[in-house]
Amino acid sequence: MARIVADQFVETLAAAGVKRIYGIVGDSLNGLTDALRRQGKIEWVHVRHEEVAAFAAGAEAHLTGELAVCAGSCGPGNLHLINGLFDCHRSRVPVLAIAAQIPSAEIGGGYFQETHPEILFRECSHYCEFISQPAQMPRVLEIAMRTAIEKNGVAVIVLPGDVGLRAAENPTNKFEPSSSPAVTSRPVDKKSRKDSCVNR
Repeated sequence: MARIVADQFVETLAAAGVKRIYGIVGDSLNGLTDALRRQGKIEWVHVRHEEVAAFAAGAEAHLTGELAVCAGSCGPGNLHLINGLFDCHRSRVPVLAIAAQIPSAEIGGGYFQETHPEILFRECSHYCEFISQPAQMPRVLEIAMRTAIEKNGVAVIVLPGDVGLRAAENPTNKFEPSSSPAVTSRPVDKKSRKDSCVNR
């Protein structure tokens, strides 16, 4: 089987240290969940509702300080992520949300479960982008992960199921988290600190 976009997506997440993805499977996520199964490096954590997936990813990011991931299938599946993503964004934790989309050819035609996640999630994310073709995916995913990590907030990728199943075109980026600058302070002399408080 030829390497597809979903394989490339999962490889990049694994290289970034992602250990699990929270979500509910759905036909628009089939490429992604199948790639997870084939590669066996990232665990799919099935939840009862997509809202729980976003809150679970937020909790993981709170506890570890690392990038956490959640996913929702097209239509109501990804819409249910919104409460948890607002919480993650306001709590300033690094979360990547994968909002699956209806088949590309059906977008704009009033298709069952058609929504526009790239518009809906703008308010609760630092970065929200729609991937319309395989060549976009590596760069968009890298930007999304970097943005979530560096800005401590949510990044959303909207990926139509059929795009995830297409042949990968670009090589996988070797994602390396950037090092955050360390904030240090000079040692404080307790006596001079006490004196400065008294002399005010």
